[in-house]
Amino acid sequence: MIKFIKNFEANLSALLLGIMTVIIITQIIFRYFISYSLSWPEELGRFLFIAAVYVGSSYAEKEDKHLAITILRTNAGKWCERFIPVIAQTINVIFCILITVWGVIMVQFMYNTDQLAPAVQVSMYLVYIVIPFGFACMSIRAIVNLIKYIKVAFN
Repeated sequence: MIKFIKNFEANLSALLLGIMTVIIITQIIFRYFISYSLSWPEELGRFLFIAAVYVGSSYAEKEDKHLAITILRTNAGKWCERFIPVIAQTINVIFCILITVWGVIMVQFMYNTDQLAPAVQVSMYLVYIVIPFGFACMSIRAIVNLIKYIKVAFN
């Protein structure tokens, strides 16, 4: 159970992608073999894919696998090698926290306007809730990485 919690984002992202795959395959079977096109699988598949990306981004942050431009860090000397990651990760933490706050505002807006997704008829705030959730998880992982970078920089 601890291993599952430790890799929560990876497991949730994999689950979302698995469900999305089953739903899209179901749509393909209905469209090409039964000659009947369902209206909801494409929209639900899109929502699940977006959710998997936001949750998966948090896992990528945990593993420190996000894209980075490293030319300055690797070629500009010891000071840059030690402190550029701290500066970049600080900016990343600020960005993640800002997007988390903005996401909460968007979820509140969607909740107050009571918009529904056209095909699946689910409230859009449930779709948008993945933004603050994913970025909140990513903020936590980014703060952990920032602490790690600070320890490396000042040792």
